[in-house]
Amino acid sequence: MERFYFDLYNTESTQKDAEGQLFPDRESARMEALRILHDVVRDEALGGDRLKITVKVRNQKRDQIFEASMTLDSAWS
Repeated sequence: MERFYFDLYNTESTQKDAEGQLFPDRESARMEALRILHDVVRDEALGGDRLKITVKVRNQKRDQIFEASMTLDSAWS
């Protein structure tokens, strides 16, 4: 098992993961990053017209190894 850290960035703030989570491999950590991204976007999408959420994954050495983001731009025409 390897420890991975999931840092969350949105339009207003940054949350650095100080504890991390254990996963058997990088692919499992990638799937967790996508799950986190999905959950945060779902929760925050109703709050505004513009939104960018990014999850960055760091390994045990604290090196960034993966990044996923979603951007929402919505407007009435």
